Amino acid sequence: MIKAFIVFLIMGSSSFGQMINYHSIEDEKVMGYLSKPKSKGPFPGIILIHEWWGLNQDIKNKADEFAKKGYIALAVDLYQGNNTSEPNIARKLAGNVRGNIDEAFKNLKSGLDYLKKINEVDPQKLAAIGWCFGGGWSYQIAKNNLGVKASVIYYGRFNPDDDLSIMRSNIIGHFAENDRGISIDNVKEFQAKLKTHNGYHEIYIYPNTMHGFASRPGENSIYNKNASDKAWKRTIRFLDKTLN
Repeated sequence: MIKAFIVFLIMGSSSFGQMINYHSIEDEKVMGYLSKPKSKGPFPGIILIHEWWGLNQDIKNKADEFAKKGYIALAVDLYQGNNTSEPNIARKLAGNVRGNIDEAFKNLKSGLDYLKKINEVDPQKLAAIGWCFGGGWSYQIAKNNLGVKASVIYYGRFNPDDDLSIMRSNIIGHFAENDRGISIDNVKEFQAKLKTHNGYHEIYIYPNTMHGFASRPGENSIYNKNASDKAWKRTIRFLDKTLN
């Protein structure tokens, strides 16, 4: 009975996820979580970049949701297997990454290269998405023109004064009205700048929300289901428009 139930779950799922080796640092493997649709491709490819908590189950669940929507999703790991729920530890892990920017970019490029080599992925239809710490990196991927057509930023840091002259990515940004680290004025500056830049861009500010409103449901006290659901629908619509 138990075996039959497990088989039913596997066969009933529209996606399949597993840990894979996509990068290495001095002979040490860096593992990411790859989730693929079970139907036939080709599919767009998307890399997911975790919050400062690390590659946790919430990010893997999000990768599975993208796979169910027809994307091959790779959740990369900038912490080399570490994750936490403690802010002090998360701050240190994120600081370590920011202290070695070159390695972080190598990691992200390896993730994109891995996607391109998957037979079912259309290499002309790549995207990046990140939350918090990862949202900032999704922006960096776009700003530095690493080969994605679309970049999704969930309350990630940016600089409205940045030079975007080489950026070719379309951008959608989701920001919290009551984010203590990212001011609404800066978000509006960023929005105004994107309007002067080629491409298709969308910026949203969600009323009565705080930084992290779309992450870790069930364990995050500031998770906002209504705002999270709305942002998800907008993200899928944006990706369908810009990648297809």
